[in-house]
Amino acid sequence: MRHLASTFGALALALTAAVPIHADPPARVARVSYIEGSVSLRPSSANDWVQASINYPMTSGDNIWTDQSSRAELHVGSTALQLGPQTALGVTTLDDSHFQVRIDQGEVEVRVHTSDADDAVEFDTPNGTVTLAQAGQYRVDVAADGHTSIVTVRDGQADVATATQSFALQAGQSASIDGTDNATYDVASAPAYDDLDTWSQARDAREDAAVSRQYVSTEMTGYEDLDSYGTWHSTPLYGEVWTPASVRPGWAPYRYGRWAFVQPWGWTWIDDAPWGFAPFHYGRWAYYSGQWVWVPGAVVARPVYAPALVAFVGGPRFSVSLRFGGDGGVAWFPLAPGEAYVPTYRVSDRYARNVNITNVRVTNVNVRNINVTNIQYANERVVGGVTAVPRRSFENSQAIGRVATIVSPRDALTGTVVGHTAPIAPTPASRLGRAPEDAHLTVRPPAQAFARRVVTRTADPRTVTRAPVTTVRTEPARIPVTVAHPATPTNESHSVRATPVIMKPAGRRADPVVARPVQTQPMVRTQPAVRVEPTVRAEPAVRAEPMVRAEPMVRTEPMVRTEPTVRAEPVARPAPRMQAAPALRSQPAGARPGIMEAPPQPRNEVDTRVRAEPSAAARPVTTTRVEHVAREAQPREHVSTPKVDHSKDMRRPVNHP
Repeated sequence: MRHLASTFGALALALTAAVPIHADPPARVARVSYIEGSVSLRPSSANDWVQASINYPMTSGDNIWTDQSSRAELHVGSTALQLGPQTALGVTTLDDSHFQVRIDQGEVEVRVHTSDADDAVEFDTPNGTVTLAQAGQYRVDVAADGHTSIVTVRDGQADVATATQSFALQAGQSASIDGTDNATYDVASAPAYDDLDTWSQARDAREDAAVSRQYVSTEMTGYEDLDSYGTWHSTPLYGEVWTPASVRPGWAPYRYGRWAFVQPWGWTWIDDAPWGFAPFHYGRWAYYSGQWVWVPGAVVARPVYAPALVAFVGGPRFSVSLRFGGDGGVAWFPLAPGEAYVPTYRVSDRYARNVNITNVRVTNVNVRNINVTNIQYANERVVGGVTAVPRRSFENSQAIGRVATIVSPRDALTGTVVGHTAPIAPTPASRLGRAPEDAHLTVRPPAQAFARRVVTRTADPRTVTRAPVTTVRTEPARIPVTVAHPATPTNESHSVRATPVIMKPAGRRADPVVARPVQTQPMVRTQPAVRVEPTVRAEPAVRAEPMVRAEPMVRTEPMVRTEPTVRAEPVARPAPRMQAAPALRSQPAGARPGIMEAPPQPRNEVDTRVRAEPSAAARPVTTTRVEHVAREAQPREHVSTPKVDHSKDMRRPVNHP
C-alpha cells in the first residue's frame, strides 16, 4: 500500500515564523461516553440546547444536563465523571494543564486514575470549591436549590474551600457545606454506597480490566470501549492494529456518523458507534488483508486530539460533486499510516509535530510547508474508501450513512484534495451538532439550573455567560432538603449573616473568588487561551516495541519492485509469506496510479493486482517535492474552489512497492 513518502521518513523542513504557543487548541477534550435516558447539551458556540449524543467532544464553555431517571458519563483521558439524574454540569476550563468543572446541582461521581502535578482537577459548587489533590474516587452532590453541597472522598484527598475558609478531606470522610456567603461545614464518615456509587464502580472496573491498555496510552480518550467491540492483532507492516468485530456491509471509516462544527477545531467527526471515538481522533486507518484496521501508532503519554483525520476531495472537475447538482457535494477519505495531518486551525509548530508524532516519524514539522494537494494518498485508491454526500446534508449535521454515496477510485481521481477540513462555512445546525429535525427531542433544564453563582479557586476569563433558558417543566429536587428559590444575595446580606463555624477548619486558608453569572447575550468563544505552555511529554516505556515497522521507499521513476525496508537497517529483505502491502506493476510515464481493489482471496491475503487506467483521466502527483501552502483559519463564508489549470501541472504518477 502506498503511503506518504514525503513525510514517512524523518522530516527536516525549513522554519518560518512560528505561531505563538498560546494559539494552540487544547490537546484533549471531554468525550460523552455513555447516555441513559434524556440528556441534553449546550455547546459553547450555540445559545440553545440539543439532544446529547455519544462521542460528542465537550470543551471549555460547554454545558450538559441529565433529566429525571437519566445518567451520563464523561471521559477526559483516564479521568471519568458519572452524572446522576437531574445534574447540571458545565466545563469551565479544559486545556492541557487544568480541568475545571462547575456543578450547579445534581450528583457527580469522579474517578481520577492518574494524578499529575501539572494537571489540576477542580469542581466548583455554589457553596465551595473542591480541588482533587490525588488520584482516587470522589463524589460531589449539590442540592437542587444550591444551598447545600456534600463532598465525599472514598479514596484520595480533596482540598475544600468556601468563601471564608478551607479544609482538607481524607479518604473515608464526607463534608456537608451549608450556605453560600458565610458557609458552615460538618465533617463525618463517608455514607454507604447508593445506586450511583454501584454503577460508577462497575464502569470503573470495566475500564481497569481493558486489554487495550497494553496497546495505547490510558490518556487516549475513548480507549476503554475498544475491548467490547473489536480485537487486537499483530501485523508485519503496521504492528499492533485493532479491527472492529462487527460492521455493516459497505462500512468504511468516517461513513456512519455526522459532521459538527466545534470550536476551536472546526469541522469535527462524531461517529455513531459506541466505540467510535479513539479510532477517529487518534491514529490512522489502513486497508489491510481485505479489511479496514485501525493503526494507533506509537504509544505516548498523552496523545493529541484531532477533530477528524481525513482528507477532503473537491475541485471544479470532481465528477461526483457535479452529479449532486445545485450546491454540489462533499467527499472525504481517511488518512493512512504515514500521511501527515495538516491542521487548518491556528497552531504552533510544536502542536503540529505532536498531533502527528504517533503515526508519522518526524523531527521538525512546519505544516505550512506541506502541500496537501500534491500527495498520493493510499486510501483514496481503495475501493469503497471515499464517501460523498450533498453539501446540504454535510453542513446541517445530518446522518451521513442515510445519504452517503460510495465514490470509486476512478471518480475520486477526477477531483483534487482540497485539504484536511471542508471549505464550508458553519450553519446554526452544525454548531449544535444536530440536524434541525432532531430539535423536538431536546429536553431543556430548569431556568435556574445554570444561572447560579459558584465559588471558584481559579477565575476563568473565558467563561461563556448566557441568559437563562425558559424551563419546560418543573424539576423536583434530588437531595432531601428544603427546596427554595432565594433571591440573589446582596452586599447587605453579606454583613448580616454571620453564622459561626461548626468545626475548626484544618489546613491552609484559601482566598477563593466568587463568580457571579452575568445575564448577557451569548457570545461565541474563539480560540481558547492556554495558560501554561504544554510540555512535550517523553514517550513512556509502556511496552516493548511491538514490531519492526516497514517503511515504503521513496522513488520518482518506475523501477523493479523492491521489498519494504526495515526501520533499524536500511537493507532490503525478502517479504514475508503474508503480503503486507500490495505490489504494483511498473507503469509507463503518464499512466494513472494504481487502484487498490478488494481482494477475492482469503482474509489473510492481499490482492496484488493493479488495474491501469487511461492517462487522460489521471491526476498526476509528485511525492518528492514539498511546497509552501498557508492554511487559513476556519471559514466564515462559503468558499468557492478556484479552477485548476492541469495543462501546467508537471506532476507525474509515482509507483511504489
